[in-house]
Amino acid sequence: MSAAAARMLTSRIMNAPNDGALADIVKQHINELNEIHVSAAVSRIAKLTASRGTRTLRKNQRDSVLVLLEERLRGFRNIRARNVANLLWSYAKLGYHGNHSMVHYLSDQVPRVVNDFNSQELANTVWAWATMGHQPSARALATLERRILACVDDFEPQHLANTVWAWATMGHEPSARALAALESRMLACVDDFKPQELANTVWAWATMGHQPSPQVLAALERRILACVDAFKPQNLANTVWAWATMGHQPSARALAALEHRMLACVDDFNPQTLANTVWAWATMGHEPSAQVLAALERRMLACVDDFIPQHLANTVWAWATMGHQPSAAALAALERRMLACVDDFDPQALANTVWAWATMRHKPSSQVLDALERRMLACVDDFNSQALANTVWAWATMRHQPSDKVLGALERRMLACVDDFNSQALANTVWAVAMLMNNIEGDKITINQNVLDRLLHQLEAIEFSTVEEQHFQQIFQAHHLLGDRFKPSAALLDQAREAWAKQLASISSSPQSSLEKEVAACLDRLGITYDAEALTEDGMHRIDMLARGRNDDGGERLLVIECDGPTHFLQASDGTYRIDGSTYARNCDLRKLGLDVLCVAWHEWTSLTKDERDAYLRRELQERGIVV
Repeated sequence: MSAAAARMLTSRIMNAPNDGALADIVKQHINELNEIHVSAAVSRIAKLTASRGTRTLRKNQRDSVLVLLEERLRGFRNIRARNVANLLWSYAKLGYHGNHSMVHYLSDQVPRVVNDFNSQELANTVWAWATMGHQPSARALATLERRILACVDDFEPQHLANTVWAWATMGHEPSARALAALESRMLACVDDFKPQELANTVWAWATMGHQPSPQVLAALERRILACVDAFKPQNLANTVWAWATMGHQPSARALAALEHRMLACVDDFNPQTLANTVWAWATMGHEPSAQVLAALERRMLACVDDFIPQHLANTVWAWATMGHQPSAAALAALERRMLACVDDFDPQALANTVWAWATMRHKPSSQVLDALERRMLACVDDFNSQALANTVWAWATMRHQPSDKVLGALERRMLACVDDFNSQALANTVWAVAMLMNNIEGDKITINQNVLDRLLHQLEAIEFSTVEEQHFQQIFQAHHLLGDRFKPSAALLDQAREAWAKQLASISSSPQSSLEKEVAACLDRLGITYDAEALTEDGMHRIDMLARGRNDDGGERLLVIECDGPTHFLQASDGTYRIDGSTYARNCDLRKLGLDVLCVAWHEWTSLTKDERDAYLRRELQERGIVV
């Protein structure tokens, strides 16, 4: 074939109006095609297939054309650099798998032709490998890196973004020199980055565990601010996810700009972008505006049936971590969705979900808790120490009584991985066990003594200086509730007792809450004397108010009055309230001391007028034998 005829054939291939017309050209000229024709034909098929209007062949017909081209390609001894890169890119677009023989054949050519690659061909090659899930040889990756270093100054933003995205997707760890060179080039052309390139770049860095220089991060932030109005939901979500994963704290201005953009395109967010966004905010310690949170909640309600377990768990975990209280409708919708896909929850998703509910003071339905218990039984052997600790802590906080079967399974799993528990997990677990065993409302829960002994053994082995005050407090309370079943050493017990005493001292020095002030004013109006922040005889509790009244016989009548705010209660989706595990344990403990306890609940108190409050407190006092 003459050079002119070859060029004409290339033009016909490149301008074929649909895949059917291209198939006819290939079949007619298959034995005349050179490597440029084959490369052009595969590329054209990839582009025509991507559009419904130019796709006329059935899949099997299209595949037969591709097989013809593959067979023709194998007849060429040496394929040039441009065609190697173009073919790999095209096969990636066509959905070839990385283990396909033709992908291996072309990838093996890379070390030979790499020095002829330009920046686009380099980026297209690694992008294709990552997209197809192909794992190139170490030699191919090394030669590609060397070539990148040689022509990095020619890289455009898309080449840079595609390269780091590909490395991250492949799980490849490039050399520090290569990463530094790409960062330097990014600084030189940052003003030409588009939203997707910005988002893909920071996503890739985060996924690789790479920490770019502050100078580069600041430059990308400035560019984000300049083009934020063109960001799509995935760009927004990937950006904040990356910042959170890298531990980067963006400027308040950048966060506000992204929030503003989210409001403008919130209806285009899908479940993954919603979950990743709130997860990122929570991880960064960022508190978005109420308007943004409400908008994301509305969007979540609209697409909740498409949430998978990880999205559900990440969302409630984020809300809990941020201290956000979602609407009852949102919580109920998530519960319904959890029931529909509970069999797909993994241990971390299960543990994060119940931890989040307990932290948010949400009481899920018994149906949901039972379903999660069944799922726990199915995958209990995959629970790690953190998941175990978070689960039992949540149950204790919610005052949920697990079945004997589930509890037994978790005990066995605890014994199997007790050596992996850190100080926080150990303290949370022994505290939770004590709380569960202290629940006198349901059937008595018994815990394998071996579990308690092994947990205590691990606690004794930890360097006490690494244990936080709140965990020492949990240890002391567990000892108080469990008695001889949990007896720390004198050294550990002294540390725990000291931490508990500090907690009580901080309570006595804290200013009164508005609820305490209002209850105190009511007692004053009723003529009842009381001691504020009184300490119980055993030194375990600091009481909000110890009222000292008289009974009908003129004798003194003591009444503990606890002013319980929102943190003392769990609320179900139907609006009902229930005291949490810590508050329940406190009340039980006070009653064991022979004290009568009146809990003034904030949600009931705040709904009353001044006169109604006086009447309420008068009635409660009289019912307990105090003359008013």
